[in-house]
Amino acid sequence: MMGFFGIAWAFCSLLLEVVLFWFKVSCLLFRLASAQPEAVLADDEVQKLGGWWRTKSVLDEWLESLRNAEVYEDWEHAALHLDNIKELNLWRNDPSSRSYDWGLINQRLESLIAAREETDLQALLDLVRAGLVRNLGNITSPRLYNRSFAGTKYLIEEYIAQVVEAIQEINLRSSSTAAPLIDSNGDDDVGTPVLNLSTQRKLDFLHDTRQAFGRTTLVLQGGAIFGLCHLGVIKALFLRGLLPRIITGTATGALIASLVAIHTEDELPGILKGDGIDLSAFEAHAHHGQQTGKQSLEYGWETLLRRIKRFMKEGYFLDVKVLEDCVKANVGDLTFEEAYNRSKRVLNITVATEGQEGVPTLLNYITAPNVLIWTAAVASNASTPSLYGSRGTTVLCKDVNGEIVPWAPANTFRHYTSSTPMTSNKDHKSPLARIAQLFNVNHFIVSQARPYLIPFLESDMHGPSLFAARHKRAQITGHIIRMIGLEIRHRLRQLDTLGLLPPTIRRFLVDEEVPAASMTFVPKVTAGDFMRLLETPTRETLDYWILRGERSVWPAVCALRIRCAMEFEIEKSYQRARSLKAGGLRRKASTHAASGVLPRASPDRMSPEKNGLRDAGPTKGTA
Repeated sequence: MMGFFGIAWAFCSLLLEVVLFWFKVSCLLFRLASAQPEAVLADDEVQKLGGWWRTKSVLDEWLESLRNAEVYEDWEHAALHLDNIKELNLWRNDPSSRSYDWGLINQRLESLIAAREETDLQALLDLVRAGLVRNLGNITSPRLYNRSFAGTKYLIEEYIAQVVEAIQEINLRSSSTAAPLIDSNGDDDVGTPVLNLSTQRKLDFLHDTRQAFGRTTLVLQGGAIFGLCHLGVIKALFLRGLLPRIITGTATGALIASLVAIHTEDELPGILKGDGIDLSAFEAHAHHGQQTGKQSLEYGWETLLRRIKRFMKEGYFLDVKVLEDCVKANVGDLTFEEAYNRSKRVLNITVATEGQEGVPTLLNYITAPNVLIWTAAVASNASTPSLYGSRGTTVLCKDVNGEIVPWAPANTFRHYTSSTPMTSNKDHKSPLARIAQLFNVNHFIVSQARPYLIPFLESDMHGPSLFAARHKRAQITGHIIRMIGLEIRHRLRQLDTLGLLPPTIRRFLVDEEVPAASMTFVPKVTAGDFMRLLETPTRETLDYWILRGERSVWPAVCALRIRCAMEFEIEKSYQRARSLKAGGLRRKASTHAASGVLPRASPDRMSPEKNGLRDAGPTKGTA
């Protein structure tokens, strides 16, 4: 009942504001009409009317700056000003909220500060171990990040900062020798022992915390030409230090993931600017206007009509040979294992075979180490017959002599979601569930660029609605549209569960479920962007879509820091500790295996990725 009255009150208030607005305009026009034609006052009134109509409020000016920001620093500057204008900074300063357990966070924050001031390393160890939960006290609730433009409660940000500094302090407080855990300072009069962590004990601590906290993967899903937004997503994450080491790609996302995963940290900036991407394969098949970089409306319609004619004659829109040439030119003949040893990033590509048996649906340096990345990426991308035709894609690998040969288990590939529930094994895990199992992943960052889903989705961390910032009652229309989209997807999932959804519709309209906590980025596109779906990529289009992808990430930077700052600091400290004695440093459990005494194995110690025994070097390193 209260909700009904609230909507009625909002509608009446909006109607009243519209009536008052046009009443003021009518009064001004009446004054102009009643004035003498030869009077100079009429010209002044006309100028005043035009100036009043064009004048923007301070709020509108900062909203426009926020929408049109070219770099994150400009976006953050505008967001801080909007928080001040809307008095949202007062909300951030107030720690209390029903959306999270602020009392628990405040208590742990005070304990961390006290332990650091007293240099009580044992207390720091205990506090860090006890707080290894990504959503401790519900601090990752989306409500906490969609209330303000620039961030969330200062209490939450300060708590995460203190935990990160505590991990850094633990990492610095160690002894290079294998000393006992607690060493006395030698003075009998002073009874307080000084905690001294050996490198081995520190490694054990970091390994256990790394295992308990879990890991994050970036999932790049589909997109056609919209998939170029994935480059912008990766760029925004990389520049903020939030890019996960585990990257998963599907369709166009597989192409972008392959391009990023084969390059080192020093090489990535050039790739993410678009300078290091070879588009010669597309330019060789483009018409003259596109070769000169002109993406006018005329050439756009010419490309669209040419591909429609190809579809009418041959049954597909795009030439898979052009795609193969482009991917091979950018990725080369690297295998999954070679790429991992080069960049230390874990690349996952999701594919599926025509038959029920065959290769795994997830390809990476563990399940398919010798497979050529470019062939797997093409297999994932060219899985839609209506886009690339029904010609099978051959997956290649390197044999023991380094020769490139067809992969023995390989079959004709298609995307995982093309298989129907009636033919698939119910016990078969989805690719994302398999990633969680292999790499201890419990957090998914999803960049969603599928054209058939974008109109019905919104980024999880979108901040206050730009319309809501101007007028709160204008949110109603957006909520109704998203509610209709969610209802359609829900009904389609029901039909899919019953086996009544045709495979073609299932392929395009049913998204794969994420098996754990997730955050979704959705680029904001216009109706005109859908006319560019089949255009040929050029340098100008790369810049355009990269910026679209970056803007989808900026409102979520604060939320990502809260979720991932502890994980990335633990990972960095763990890798630094391993590098001190990379050749001979192992978990204590592994020493039993070396002596022939095998301890009872636990599930989370069975995977090589989880026990940290894949040393860097000529063999596979720790993921």
